[in-house]
Amino acid sequence: MPRSDGHWEAWFKRRDAKNIARRRAKGEKIREPRKESRKPTILGAVVPRLVFEPGITCDTPKISHIRRFAARRKRNPTPAERRLEEILSTVNGGALKGRFVREHVVSGKWIVDFFVPEVRLAIEVDGSIHRQDSQRKRDHWKDEDCARFDITIVRVTNSEVFGDRDFLLQKLRQGWREAKLRPNRIIGKTWPLPK
Repeated sequence: MPRSDGHWEAWFKRRDAKNIARRRAKGEKIREPRKESRKPTILGAVVPRLVFEPGITCDTPKISHIRRFAARRKRNPTPAERRLEEILSTVNGGALKGRFVREHVVSGKWIVDFFVPEVRLAIEVDGSIHRQDSQRKRDHWKDEDCARFDITIVRVTNSEVFGDRDFLLQKLRQGWREAKLRPNRIIGKTWPLPK
C-alpha cells in the first residue's frame, strides 16, 4: 500500500487507468471526468477529486431498474391499457380522473398497471402472455406480495377492456368495494372508518 500522499495519487491514477482500459476492452461507453477546479473547504484545504467521483452538486439520485422500466411502460402503454385509462378517466363524469396512478411499483419488484392509493386497489390488464404457466406463477407471486401490503388486485383481460363496458365497470366496482372493506394493516386504518 502507498505510504505517502504522492504515492497515493500515483496509486489512484494507475488503478483508474486500469479500470478505464478494462471498460474500453469490454466496449462500454466511458464518460471522461470533468475538469473542474476544487474549492477549498472551510479549513482551507483543497481535497483532491478522484477519477469518476461524482460532483458535489450532483442532484440526480439513482433510480432503480424497476422504476426505469415502469417509466418506460408508462410512456408506451399497450392498446388495452390506453383504453382502460380512457374508461377510468371518463366514468361518472371523470370522478376517478387524477385518483389513480399508472405503472405503480409495489414492493420494489412488481409493477401494477393501475393503482388507486386511497383504497389500495390495483388493476391489472392481462393479455395473452398471462395464459402461459411461467407468467401465471409470477402473477401468483405478485398477488401474494400485494396481499402482504394490503393491496386488492382486480385482473381484467384485454377482451373485457374492449368488450362490454357495463360488465367491466361492474367488475371494477366490485373490486373497489372489496378494497374499501379490506382491513388496512399497513396504515392502520380500516374502511369504512368507525364512527
